[in-house]
Amino acid sequence: MNTFSRVAMVMMAMAGGVAAQPKTEAKPGEAKIAPKMAGAKTADKPAGMPDMKPPPELAEMAKSAVGTWKCKGQGMDHTMKLVEMTGTMKVALGLDNWWLHSSFESSMGKEAFRFESFTSFDGGTKKWKRVMVESGGGWSAGESAGLKAGKVDWDLTMHSVMGDAMFRDHEDVSEPKAGVKMSGEFSMDHGKVWTKVYEMVCKK
Repeated sequence: MNTFSRVAMVMMAMAGGVAAQPKTEAKPGEAKIAPKMAGAKTADKPAGMPDMKPPPELAEMAKSAVGTWKCKGQGMDHTMKLVEMTGTMKVALGLDNWWLHSSFESSMGKEAFRFESFTSFDGGTKKWKRVMVESGGGWSAGESAGLKAGKVDWDLTMHSVMGDAMFRDHEDVSEPKAGVKMSGEFSMDHGKVWTKVYEMVCKK
């Protein structure tokens, strides 16, 4: 949420709180006193407003994720075949520490592939959220329940020139010395048939 949006929300909440108060007329010789907002804790933040701070879960993840990763494996080229792939992923906190930004560049055979990914944590749903855009015009968005037994699974909705599809990303960090094992698969028929798109291992 940008600064303008935050200020607008606070101003709307404050205006609503003041508007709900009964009008009071000052007696002769007395100064008018503004009515106190019901339930207000401080002059800076009306009651009920959440703290506008980046999620601590994201900061914790950043401790191990931020940096430059070298990746090697296989990726699907335009012929729908898996070919040898090498790539570099750079991860950093961005947008005032609200998002973990990953930039990926790779070569799959003679073809180049790139994507930009933004990941954050939703404190309301207790789920991780991700938005991705990639070379070739594709983009996707989805969520994950987080780390379980050293593994993270993402369920995404993907949009590309091929049409809409379901996409699943898998990340295995159960063996830190072996690096992060990653793989992805897509389905064009609502989950009936899944096709592997890539698999790779990334190490700092």
